[in-house]
Amino acid sequence: MLSGKGGTGKTTVATNLAWTLGSLGATRYVDYDVEEPDGAIFLHPTVDQDVAATSRYPVVGENCVPCGRCSAACSYHALAEVGGQLLTFPELCHGCGACALACPRGAIAEAERTIGHVRSGPIADGLDWYEGVLNEGESLASTVVRRLRRLAEAAPPQGDEAAMLVADCPPGSSCEVIHAAEGSDLALLVAEPTRFGLHDLGIAVRLMRALELPMAVFVNKDDGSGLVDRYAATEGIPVIGRLPFDLAVARAVARGELIAGREPWAAVFTALAEAVLRLTRRGEAAS
Repeated sequence: MLSGKGGTGKTTVATNLAWTLGSLGATRYVDYDVEEPDGAIFLHPTVDQDVAATSRYPVVGENCVPCGRCSAACSYHALAEVGGQLLTFPELCHGCGACALACPRGAIAEAERTIGHVRSGPIADGLDWYEGVLNEGESLASTVVRRLRRLAEAAPPQGDEAAMLVADCPPGSSCEVIHAAEGSDLALLVAEPTRFGLHDLGIAVRLMRALELPMAVFVNKDDGSGLVDRYAATEGIPVIGRLPFDLAVARAVARGELIAGREPWAAVFTALAEAVLRLTRRGEAAS
């Protein structure tokens, strides 16, 4: 589940789709928006696992004689030689270990620090929840996303190898979006019919094509203008669902309520779930 911009309704669609799929078979909802996860507001999971997400960083030993090789090897500028002293910036370190390999004296070791958490737990029979949270002040969202993905994909719920995984990706087209989406069976792009929304939808489409992922579009806040539909038709991407621009929907979302269990919206998400199952199992999505 992706969207080129924030506030398009990605989590609204993802949580309601996951809830609907959960009534049909084993499903995992994974909230990859680690800087602002909010799927739990709608799904009310029971947290039964909370694991620290850590990142490695360099620790410089007393036998260091600054020579500039480690800082030159670091692509992320986590080390710098200033005034004959070697400075480290753990918040910038991606834990690649290049600095330790480059040091001719073996003066650099690595330690770990906690930058966030990954959590999981059940929601209902057939539906499990996973969430990543990046600590305030940290910038390595991709590290938490990768740790969360390993947790979510480690063991399908109830041993069901055919379990569906609904990945609620971050907005935009950053590295964490790529880490969350790559290898998916279907990229469901949530779009709103505005010029801004259409612009960022185009960015998401280009990114998914670079990742060679099949795509489909869901139109949220549909005002009947056909703006998204015309673009999708031009790009050869199927539109497999739409939610109308409805004040009642906005009120329900503002209260943190799911709408998939009530009419007239239940039919929208039932049809969407059927379309997703059809496209992922038969490979009929456009690419």
